[in-house]
Amino acid sequence: MVIDYNVSRQSPIKKNNLRASVFYLYWLGVVKNIRAESVNLQDAESCRMAANLLINNYFPDKVSQEKLLAEMEGSYDVNILSLENFDWLKLDERAAFWLWAYILKVDDFDLGIHSPAGSRFGENWYFRLGLSYSPSSHQERVNVIVTFFDRIIINDRPVSDLKKRVIDCLKDQWKNIFSKPLPLKWLPNDEDSILWAWNSLKSLQDERNSPKSKPSSTPSMPGLSTWFTPLNHAERCLALRAALDIWDDSQDTKKLFLLNLNKAWNQQKLRQSRTDKKALNTYLKNETKNRLDLLSAHYDIRISDMLERLINDHYKSFVPKE
Repeated sequence: MVIDYNVSRQSPIKKNNLRASVFYLYWLGVVKNIRAESVNLQDAESCRMAANLLINNYFPDKVSQEKLLAEMEGSYDVNILSLENFDWLKLDERAAFWLWAYILKVDDFDLGIHSPAGSRFGENWYFRLGLSYSPSSHQERVNVIVTFFDRIIINDRPVSDLKKRVIDCLKDQWKNIFSKPLPLKWLPNDEDSILWAWNSLKSLQDERNSPKSKPSSTPSMPGLSTWFTPLNHAERCLALRAALDIWDDSQDTKKLFLLNLNKAWNQQKLRQSRTDKKALNTYLKNETKNRLDLLSAHYDIRISDMLERLINDHYKSFVPKE
């Protein structure tokens, strides 16, 4: 339905904050199947005006409006969580990234909120709601999470605290993840190192997501690195941690990957440390070797460094100055 904003009528909805205005407009579409077109969902007043015009057009008399408003207010109280329930996400970028990636892939049963009637197999709440698959900042992810919970409509009063129980359960899941050792704690936080680790993970998850595997309506199933593209270094750092945080299946594969990645990193560092160096294969008398050991222990350096020092010092004294 195209809204005529020039129509001047009463305004049943008085609240003018963005979450409430968007909820009422969305609720009318889901519950009453009446929708407005071309509404700026980022502007509270536009949403409130659109919702009021829909109400005036479809429920013109005062009695039906009062009944409708009572129903809407009751649903608002059931469905809109206090923002305090999301404080733990606002203060923790890693937690917010994990939860966003988790709700994107989790099926309705594991989430704890049943699918609506007529849902197609393989779809989850995130897919149905049509939320962004590529938020590019921490604040965007927090906003998507809040919107996710706002737009799931629960009309049963007996389960009015369902969303609160779900968000508390998810918070406990995060506490369990956070209590474990930090993945890749040994990896330097520079662009080349993070990109190397990200590409290594992507290669593994691309291999697991072979053409033979069955397609899924939720793109997160093959692994976060196979479909999410970070925009910058900071986002790649968060995405790398999140990809490991949500890796809850095939734990043996995950452990083996982390072990091999650490081994590859150490080998890479060793190769870099040997740049412009050549191996020296020789024999020393036992007494000479013991003296070399004593010297390296005295100066607290490696034997190879001790040899370099002795040779270079002697070279300087042997070769005449120009």
